[in-house]
Amino acid sequence: MKEQGVMLMKGLKFTGFALAALLALPALAKAEHKIIDRVKVGDGGFDYATFNPATNQVLMARTDYTTVIDVKTHKVSELKNAIRAHSTLPVPGTTLAVLPQRKGSINDGDKGTIRIVDLATDTVVADLPGEVNPDSPAYDPFTKYVFVANQISAQLSVVDPVAKKIVKTIDVGGKLEFLASDSAGKVYVNDESIPTTIAVVDVKALTVSPNRYPLQGCMETTGLAYVPPAKLLVSSCKNGMAKFLDAATGKEVASIPIARGPDAVIYDATRQLVLIPCGIDGILEIISVADPTKIASVQHLATEQGSRTGTIDPATGRVYLMASKPDPKGPPAPGAPVPRLAGSFEVLVISP
Repeated sequence: MKEQGVMLMKGLKFTGFALAALLALPALAKAEHKIIDRVKVGDGGFDYATFNPATNQVLMARTDYTTVIDVKTHKVSELKNAIRAHSTLPVPGTTLAVLPQRKGSINDGDKGTIRIVDLATDTVVADLPGEVNPDSPAYDPFTKYVFVANQISAQLSVVDPVAKKIVKTIDVGGKLEFLASDSAGKVYVNDESIPTTIAVVDVKALTVSPNRYPLQGCMETTGLAYVPPAKLLVSSCKNGMAKFLDAATGKEVASIPIARGPDAVIYDATRQLVLIPCGIDGILEIISVADPTKIASVQHLATEQGSRTGTIDPATGRVYLMASKPDPKGPPAPGAPVPRLAGSFEVLVISP
């Protein structure tokens, strides 16, 4: 067995983290994702990505536009009115998208805007008032509303995108990050304040449960996803772990070590995999949830430093991650983000 392990590792270079994690994989667990293409896109900041099944397009929220990628041809275009967004979220059954937009810096105290754009015509349909730093949005099929987490004011804006109005503003408390819907009456939202928790929202009553789900040992929770078959919540943490909770009770069922700098959590329903891009280490963590009693890492795919958000084409299982190269001039002042090299922005296409 040792000789076989040595032969498998021969000629390969791994960090201590990756090697230890690889040796810990279950014998039958396997994933073979690989980068198959790199789609050149324009320069500029980015945040969350979404997939529009109605048009087979990836939507990447950027600073001054939204990048659009046709997944069949990899043709790139831009939405000029879908700007300054944390996410360009398509609304099923319509040509609309909801875009949370903030003003100025994260902590400036100014209220942001929740923009509704017609994706077919690239026109602004409505600009609705948000609260302080509108951030992550989630579509809830149960109510057909879009819930927007206002990070700094710790409120949820409940948006009716078809009626073009704010239905209600819900006080949650804390510092809100990402949301996920179970499509059956609940929306969950990460609270990255200390202690880190997940708040539970009743979408029929539009109220928040007084009982939160603790994320033990999790610092600065980021992405959140709901896994329907097992009714699990998956939350990524900046201190190198992913937490798996029973969505009905909040009980932790697994805690999996991951690389540094996670943001989005992506669920592949066909393959029953959770994919977590980690930007600091440049690793895409791939975790099997096929057996909820044996949740395990199955692959650590090298991507690019800074690749922390992405989306999936559910028909093919292909994952699309934003990427860019660091500027060789080095980082700016302490606490500021590392500058990116002009002309290096691209989207990694990763296939199972």
